[in-house]
Amino acid sequence: MIGSSPVGRFEILEHTADVGVRGRGKDLPEAFEMATRGLADICGTWVPDGGEVVDVQVRAEDVEAALVDWLNEVLWLQDSRDAVITRIEVDDVSDLGASGRLWLAPREDELEGTAVKAATYHQLRVARERDGWVTEIYVDV
Repeated sequence: MIGSSPVGRFEILEHTADVGVRGRGKDLPEAFEMATRGLADICGTWVPDGGEVVDVQVRAEDVEAALVDWLNEVLWLQDSRDAVITRIEVDDVSDLGASGRLWLAPREDELEGTAVKAATYHQLRVARERDGWVTEIYVDV
């Protein structure tokens, strides 16, 4: 399955025991946004309308760890608030972490997605390619 925005896109990756997402963007923040959008799609928590803004900031040792920490923070926020994601903006990604905002709205219906436990380091990849950036990450379901 492939989803997209005006520039970036994401793909859901199948794996024997887990599921993954590949996010692509013109820059690293957009690739993180697409990975987050893919995660929300897996979870069934993407509803593109409304919501309350929540600042998100994670510290990490490198960009790969920043992606894992970012997605795990997103999972925690949507689970702890029983919310769906309506919008994602990643402002900055570096070797020190990532920062941005999520828009969250109260979940009103049963989720039709897959319950995700956590983002993992299994086959984790963050790389610059000739047409932008790509992230690949698998989540534990």
